[in-house]
Amino acid sequence: MTEKSSPSLQETLLMLVTEATRYLDESHQSLIDDGRIYQYRVTSEDKQESPHFMINNSEDKNYCWEGLPISLQYKAQDLSKRLLDFAKQLIPLVKSFTLNSEADQQSLMLGIKSMRSALVLRNFRYWDKYTIGDPNSGTVYGVEPAGESDDAPLLPTNAKRKFIQCADQLTEIIALAEAGGALSAPSNADAAISPNTARYRRGTAFIIMWMSKEQSMLDDVNDAVKEVFAAFDIRAVRSDDIEHEGQITQRVLDEISTAEFLFADLTGARPNVYYEVGYAHALGKRVILFRQADTGLHFDLAGYNCPEYKNIRELKDKLRKRLESITNKKLD
Repeated sequence: MTEKSSPSLQETLLMLVTEATRYLDESHQSLIDDGRIYQYRVTSEDKQESPHFMINNSEDKNYCWEGLPISLQYKAQDLSKRLLDFAKQLIPLVKSFTLNSEADQQSLMLGIKSMRSALVLRNFRYWDKYTIGDPNSGTVYGVEPAGESDDAPLLPTNAKRKFIQCADQLTEIIALAEAGGALSAPSNADAAISPNTARYRRGTAFIIMWMSKEQSMLDDVNDAVKEVFAAFDIRAVRSDDIEHEGQITQRVLDEISTAEFLFADLTGARPNVYYEVGYAHALGKRVILFRQADTGLHFDLAGYNCPEYKNIRELKDKLRKRLESITNKKLD
């Protein structure tokens, strides 16, 4: 009789995501029935209504967790234990490969912590040590220490989103570690990374841009850029996708140094955006630059190719053509 082989790390992670998703969906309905979360509807400009949910008590970090029946709490504890067992298998594999930086190992640890917090319906946050200063003048005002917290309750719907997002990051890390040779020098001289950069994560892109809750179009730009990169089988992320808070952090610099492609939108002329582009250039990496129409350029980037776009459609069209040229891949 043939002995059944153990599931791979990818298969184990997929099973965890499937069961965690089911558990969080059940938790969502249970908390609605319990009255701990409530639903309201928001009408958009096109008069379409979408459901939103709120927590009745946002001060107690265990408010959602304590509202679950014992059966669901047991499920969460079992999933958390299995997640730790999974991490014990994955950590040695990741550490066995010499990476260009510690970014992937850090992502692994933060991802596991965030997923465990999501299972008990608490919001995990992490922030790197970062320097507060003016990158243009070089003036340093102070240094904020690194830290982490899970001191706020989390809606099951948001917990599910965070769990899946972290699992996607872990999937990339597993593929990278199992491949071994995935970190390599670029073969295309026109790629968005220079031959001077020794190693990078193939099929990845990092988005550098202004982020503001008051500027809704910026999220549209972010979504459009990710969509175009995805059409070329390239996974693009922005700094708020990698579990960090703060200004210019080491985690962001690690992403810049190891991503295969870099995209920067200079709209808003934000100092941190110019700093990060300058950091990429200092590493000898090429950056795909864009800006909204009528956006001026600082003198230090005035000599670079930085096309304008009038709307999201034009941005997607121009970026698609740019990537076709860079990758020598034509989309249908």
